[in-house]
Amino acid sequence: MNRELNKVRRAIFFVSMVVTTMLTPCASMASEDSSIEFSGFARVVAGYLDTDQAYFEGYEDELTFTEKSLVGFQADYAVTDEISLSGQLLLHSDSQHQSGLEWLYLSYDPNPDWQLKVGRLRTPYLKYSDVFDVGYAYPWISPPRQLYGSYLFFPRYEGANLRYRFNIDQVYIDVEAYYGEFSDDIDANGAKFHIDANDMYGGIVEVNYNGWQLRGASFLVDKIRAGAEGIETLTSALDQAGFADLANFFTINGSTEAYIFGLTYDSLDWVLSAEYVDVASTITILAGIENYYFTVGRYFGEYQFLVTYAKANQELTFFENTIPLGVDPRLDQLYFGIEEVNSQFPTDELNSVTLTGRWDFRPNMAFKAEVSFLNGYNGKSSMFELKADAEGFDRKAVLYQFGVEWVF
Repeated sequence: MNRELNKVRRAIFFVSMVVTTMLTPCASMASEDSSIEFSGFARVVAGYLDTDQAYFEGYEDELTFTEKSLVGFQADYAVTDEISLSGQLLLHSDSQHQSGLEWLYLSYDPNPDWQLKVGRLRTPYLKYSDVFDVGYAYPWISPPRQLYGSYLFFPRYEGANLRYRFNIDQVYIDVEAYYGEFSDDIDANGAKFHIDANDMYGGIVEVNYNGWQLRGASFLVDKIRAGAEGIETLTSALDQAGFADLANFFTINGSTEAYIFGLTYDSLDWVLSAEYVDVASTITILAGIENYYFTVGRYFGEYQFLVTYAKANQELTFFENTIPLGVDPRLDQLYFGIEEVNSQFPTDELNSVTLTGRWDFRPNMAFKAEVSFLNGYNGKSSMFELKADAEGFDRKAVLYQFGVEWVF
């Protein structure tokens, strides 16, 4: 009951914010002080999952508008001709997503080629990762979760980003490097983790030529430490009982590295897009990941139709619960504690086919409809959050979504 009441309260608040933004002209708003500019974006998205045994991206077997609807406000203040301050505030309709200040940074642009940003920033590892909340900026309602929903990537960081742009004749090249740290709670298919990531860094190179874009990126973290409910208590008990190997297996402390490759072609009639990511980690419990998607789409004036295939693969580390059962009640408690904690870690192997339609019915506004056919694997979480009575769920479902996206 409390969960439903909270949904209603947040929905009422969110509707009031949406009405305010829709009454705002769809253009950047300049104050009397021309050095300040205000802009924003919003989305109202509804979804329905055709199973009563699981959640997927927060959706279940009832129509809801709260999971992905949001409003964002941005302010840009020109301190000088070369230095500016930017901030972005996000208001989510879903209580599982944290509302608040999404980014706040100083930008130094000595000339059109160079840019340095310092502060709280979006992590730019994938093509659309730095505009993930601005649904109008990409064709789908939901970018492929196999890449854009991975818990091993962190959406923002506190640090610095250096960017350089140049061209060789008709070839335009964009180079970025970033460094920083991340500390926050994340949700991995219903399991809550607190992540501290230090020495997080990477680089991006984009090459554009005649409608083609080739993109390569890296995402590396030298020091990751994560905690979840019950894990530290369990590892301490395992150490005391002499099961150091099992304790090390469940200790989330190490490093990770990811390499991402993307290819896009847009002829204004056809669009092709693909991204591939390979992740490896020294943290035993975290699996290696090899995920990708491929999209093909066609424009018909103000309409666009796309088909997307996406796949998530995991290389699972072998695990054997070596604690003997029936010898001592305390060992039995440890054994079942391990089984419980191990079940919290996601095994995100999932194939999906998504059909998307987009209609840009007026400037800066678009209507989208999307159907995703989800094909997971028995015995895996497959990016679903299972309900208590989900025994026998085959990890197959269809997700229906539709919504309106706009910028102002």
